[in-house]
Amino acid sequence: MEATISDTRLNQVSEPDLVLSFIPGPLLVAVVVGFLVGVPLSLALAAGSLPASAAMGYALFYAPPIDGEERAGETQP
Repeated sequence: MEATISDTRLNQVSEPDLVLSFIPGPLLVAVVVGFLVGVPLSLALAAGSLPASAAMGYALFYAPPIDGEERAGETQP
């Protein structure tokens, strides 16, 4: 079994990577704002989970990651 190296460039960030990096952002902001404002942590995390869930839903259902072959319009047999 041979090891293969992906042909994607390491210096480019794909859209699924950007979406994955966005998910923890609203949660961290919610925790910081919750502590600074004095809002209960459960309420702050519930509010922060809404945009994080929206990003996850976008990544899973609207624009899921696909193989490069499918992206180029080629169909698999």
